[in-house]
Parts: sequence; structure tokens; C-alpha cells
Amino acid sequence: MGCALYTSKTVRSRSGIHAAVVVALLLVTGSAGADDTHYRSVPIGAHAIALGGAFTGVADDASAAFYNPGGLLLDATTGLAGGLTINAWDRYELDDALANPDGVASSTATAGRTIPLFIGALVKFGPQNVFKQKKFALALSVVEPIFNRQDDYIQLPSVPIELTTTYTIAVNDRATWYGLSFASRINLKHMIGTSLYLSVRRFNQNELGLALGGGTQIATDPAEFVGTSSAASNQRLSFKAFHFALRLGWLYRIKPQLLFGVMFQPPGIPLKQRVNATAQAFINDERDPSTAGTTTVAYLDEELKANLPIPLELRTGVQYWPMEKIMLALDGMFYGPVRSGQRAKTDPSVLVGGLFYDNDTARRAIANVAIGADFFISKKVMIETGFFTDFSSAINIPSNPDRYYNAQINRYGGTVSIGLDVGGVSLAVGTTFLYGKGPATGAIIDQDNLVTAYTNTEASARSIFLHVTGATRAVSSLTDKTAKGIKSHREKKESEGGEKQSEDDDVQSED
Repeated sequence: MGCALYTSKTVRSRSGIHAAVVVALLLVTGSAGADDTHYRSVPIGAHAIALGGAFTGVADDASAAFYNPGGLLLDATTGLAGGLTINAWDRYELDDALANPDGVASSTATAGRTIPLFIGALVKFGPQNVFKQKKFALALSVVEPIFNRQDDYIQLPSVPIELTTTYTIAVNDRATWYGLSFASRINLKHMIGTSLYLSVRRFNQNELGLALGGGTQIATDPAEFVGTSSAASNQRLSFKAFHFALRLGWLYRIKPQLLFGVMFQPPGIPLKQRVNATAQAFINDERDPSTAGTTTVAYLDEELKANLPIPLELRTGVQYWPMEKIMLALDGMFYGPVRSGQRAKTDPSVLVGGLFYDNDTARRAIANVAIGADFFISKKVMIETGFFTDFSSAINIPSNPDRYYNAQINRYGGTVSIGLDVGGVSLAVGTTFLYGKGPATGAIIDQDNLVTAYTNTEASARSIFLHVTGATRAVSSLTDKTAKGIKSHREKKESEGGEKQSEDDDVQSED
């Protein structure tokens, strides 16, 4: 908020205490819960959700197009897969975000219910081997690997309370991938596949801040002040980025009860990336009653080049059946680093997006793991569970930070589902929980000397997802049964028609 943010149009002014307070406030109110430093925030796929994402070696539904395209030819992979996932609760807290001589303020961000999307359709074709397994598979899928919507609010009350400073932020970050996949069976043990996705990402960040301070309250009217300084800022960033993402998969059946899978995705290929940046801000300095007050204004309205990179990804996984009613799965994931650059490309002197918006693309390389299991209690009841990590790729925050940095929150998650099989149709209902904490950026303000210092603080994040999996498997099963019923009915009609024709021929022969 203020002239430090934008330099396209500036009127001469004197910097003031309240400007420093506003600047420091903005530096610490960002919501790390809504950043893109986590790559496993959104559960994707039916069976994969229940296994905590340990799916590279399992790949037994159409979400294999995303996790491992080689699995599209597995016998268990049917024609339709998907699931309903609801982000039921999301909370981010930044402890001791802002400190000054008057007190300390913390930031809390919450998110409402959101429904990420996954759906895939699969068809198998081509010649069959001795086990009647077809050689080729073709799939279409729609995946949302990023789905964040979050609102943040912070206030720093003052005396009198009418001069309270407030700041709000709204973030909506959504990436939708549209993919075409192809898989081929090399032999009885080896299957390979590839998926080409078009990624469409929309990232919007809106900020609104109001600050009042100083001045003298008029005794006859508590709502009127003399000599009060004020600042306001309204800022908007609207990104739109298109990429191609290529995912290559291999599935190897080592022996009947043991499978090994690999998926590799090189960095995304950028097609078009732009951002609309708009802002209007002002600071009114009325501290010195002996001189006329001054106003600093700033305005920006530009379309800029953008950079929202998709990093390299490598996944390996195994599926193992130690006994008939237990299946175990283990995945290891590696995500490559992203070099430093500007997300919204502009002159370094023009700071877009607000002072708590991190415009640096830099991300560190990270690794995650996932462990999952299926337990078949009976023919009709199954328990699915998983554990996974979701480490942050945010770069390390210096001991003496000079700007806002995304919080580095390493998260851990677990999932549990109960599945029922009724009449050959399976449904599973479950929940996924994520929790983590880590270092973040805070600020300390010296109002008298107009000095703002930055420091490290701590942030925590919690998320709960509710999901229904197997619904589309149920639809697929019912569709298969219907198709088989129609086919059986047609064959019966043809058989009856053939018998009747044979009887007519016999009668005609006797005549």
C-alpha cells in the first residue's frame, strides 16, 4: 500500500510514520495456505485418493492417465473413473505476524468448501493375447492438480478503536489439465503409455487495505478527528497461463503379486502466459498541522508477461500382495527445482501484487513418499488407508529477511476409507487430513524512528477433505452389466429367430 508499491504515477510527498506502519502490515498478511509451493495439495483419482496417492505401481483405474499411463491396460482398469472430493475445511495461521509497541497481531485464513475435479474415460482395442488382453488403450481425462481458494483478514486495533487498520486478501488459484493418453502392451510383463495434457491455469489475487492513524479526536464528536493520516490500497492480479505437460509411464509385472511402475514428466512447455495487474493506492500525510497535508498516489493498469512454471516430476511405485486379502502400495516422488525469476515480469522498481505477494518463481527440489493399503474384510467390506508427505518447495527464509517469502510448511497427511460391494457395485466413503507447520515471514515496527525490520515467525496449516470414491466405477459396472444384458438379449433373440427359421425350413421341406 502506498508509493513503494507502484511508481507509474507519483506525486511529491513526505514519508510518514503511518506509511511505514501500513507497509509493514502488508508484508506479513499473506496466506501460505494458498500458495503453489505444494504439489500434493489436492487428492486426485478414485483408488489413488484412498491409498494416499501411492498409485504409480497400482494404476488400476482411469486416473492412471495422470499417475502412470502404462497402467491403462491393466485388467482392473475399466472404462470410467472419477470421484467427488470436497475440501470441507482449510485453515492457515500465522503466529505473531505483526508486532509494534501497541501489541501483536496474528493472521488467520480460512477457505470454504471447494470441489476439485477428476474424471477419466478409457477404451481398449486392438489384437488380444492368450489371456484375451487387448494390446492398446486410449483415454481422455480432466484433472485439477491445483485448486486453492482462500480468504485472509487481519486487523491491528488502535486507541481510539475508530482508527483500526484492516487488510483483506482473496486468492483463487486453479489449474485444469485436459489430457489425451495412449498405452501399449509390449508383452505379458511390460506396458508403456504416455499422456499429453494441456494445462490451463488461472490465478487471481485481490487485496484491499485501509489504515488510519494519529490525529486528535474532537471531544464533541468521537467520530471526528483532526490531523489524521490515512492510507488505502486496492490491488488485483489476474494470471492466465497455458502449458503442455507430457507424462511418460511404464508398468512392469515382476511376478503375479508384484508390480513396479515409473512415471516421468519433464518441465512443462509454456505456450502463453500473461497477467493483468491493476492497482490504486494513496497515502495522506497530515501529521504536521502547521503545513498543508500532502498526498502520495500511485496507479497501475498493465498487461504483463508472466511465468508460472510446471516443474519436472519423477514417480516410482510398487504394488505388492503379501496375501490374498491385503494389498500394499509404496510411492516415491521427486520434483525438480525451479530457478529464480519474476512471476509477473516488470521493472524491478515496480513491485506488483502487494508487498506480501512473493513474485519470485524460485522453488527448491523436494521429495515426497506415500504408503497405502487395501484390506478386504469380507467379500463386501473393504478398508483402504494411506499416509503421505506434502513438503513445501518454498525456498529457505533468510535469518534476516528483507522481503516477504512464502512460508515453508512441510505437511503430513493420512486418509482412511470404508468400501462396500453390493451386487458387484463398489462404493467407498472416506476422509483425508493434512497438517503441517514451518517458518514464515513476520515484521516488527518502530513507529517513532520509521524503521521496519523483518523477522522469522511460524505458520501452521490444516486441511480436511471428504471424498466419495468408486461412484464412477459403480456407473461403469452398471454400464457393463447393461451392455452384457443387451448383448445376451440380442443373442437370445437371434437364437430364437434361427430356431424358428429352422422349423419353417423343416415344414417347407416336408411339404
